[in-house]
Amino acid sequence: MSGDFIVEPPGRVQPPQMLSWMPSRGLLLRVVEFIAGEVADDKLSEKLHHFAEGGYGFFSLSVYTSKQAEEIMAVVRESLLPAVAEWYPGDDEVYDFVTELVDLVKQAQELELTN
Repeated sequence: MSGDFIVEPPGRVQPPQMLSWMPSRGLLLRVVEFIAGEVADDKLSEKLHHFAEGGYGFFSLSVYTSKQAEEIMAVVRESLLPAVAEWYPGDDEVYDFVTELVDLVKQAQELELTN
């Protein structure tokens, strides 16, 4: 089964094409669970743990507040790749695939703020 991680942070002008990362559901859940353990916002962490525990397959930044989405994106941008290197040592294919998510997050953060 596959999953979707939609990089559509609220408060930013959205590009004409959807910024979407489509991993296996297992990898999506592992990434969300990792993010849950890294964010400082306890309520956000709880929501993310609930998502991972529920086994959901569709994750979108648009359902979070701008501040929460920015925190999620910061974790992806700054902390995710070193974790992936530990989870899958020597697996360049998975590392490169997760790098695509990091690149999408960087693209989203470069979008203009709507305020």
